[in-house]
Amino acid sequence: MLRGEIELRILPLLGWDGKTLVEARAWSATRMVACSLNETEHQRRSAVGPPPVADPVMLRCALSSDPSFRDAPRPVAIAGAIAVRRTWEGATANLGGFSGFGALVAVLPPREAMKPIVELEAAVEGYGVVAWDGQDQARLVYSPDLRKRTSGRTWVHWLVEEITYDALISNGHGNRVISARGRPNSASNAGCANPRACSSRARHSG
Repeated sequence: MLRGEIELRILPLLGWDGKTLVEARAWSATRMVACSLNETEHQRRSAVGPPPVADPVMLRCALSSDPSFRDAPRPVAIAGAIAVRRTWEGATANLGGFSGFGALVAVLPPREAMKPIVELEAAVEGYGVVAWDGQDQARLVYSPDLRKRTSGRTWVHWLVEEITYDALISNGHGNRVISARGRPNSASNAGCANPRACSSRARHSG
């Protein structure tokens, strides 16, 4: 219910109409991530694989041994993460560490959202802030900084995307990816018969 309410009342304020919220352990914490499915890439992976590669070791295997996987378009587009909390400290504790992957938005009770410390830290750190009474009244107080915080796409970006992709299709958005390569996150579907060796090669290849 909470995700549905946020999609209805909060995402349009951010210009994220049509995005879907999924709960995923994206990088350092479990977060609500606003994202959209790349339908074309999803259909391709549904046909030929691999399924979502949400395991770090298997992902290193796939990136080091499967050029078609490494060069493929992203299966999801991540807009950012949203934390609905009673306090500013609680919201930033959840959002911290995600700035390299998308925008950060704190959804707070109106009184909390208007505190001077929130204004200061939101301006310095680039947080978006929405004041929401938990029912019908929601207002964008500060827009999030939408500029990319990192240059290039590291394997950690791939990992967060694959975790988000897995969460998105697990929640019924798009058919679950099943291919001839095997079960999700298995060594075979990642194109690696020896996960330990692949992991070693990936570390040396960067």
